Amino acid sequence: MFGKNIKELRIEKNMSQKMLADKIGVTQGAVYFWEKEINEPTVGYIIKLATVFGVSIDELLSFELQKDNKENTKRIEMMAMFDKLSETQQSLLILTAKELLQK
Repeated sequence: MFGKNIKELRIEKNMSQKMLADKIGVTQGAVYFWEKEINEPTVGYIIKLATVFGVSIDELLSFELQKDNKENTKRIEMMAMFDKLSETQQSLLILTAKELLQK
């Protein structure tokens, strides 16, 4: 199922195997083998995959993706936006969130 999750998330992000491979620093063949469950990525690549897809490692490794979960969709969207911010902007956003939680 892990290979299926990689493939589903890759397609959801409109990425080819080559595009994904380039983003995480492996060959297209490695992505192909992972998706076909011929072999599995190392822990370091699992972390990179989760980051690229904007999901938790738990979700990436789970047997069924929680695509219909509205809360999860919002979390993924927020993580993707957060990753695009500069370090300064990320710090400001964290500070703002902490202030909102105190109200």
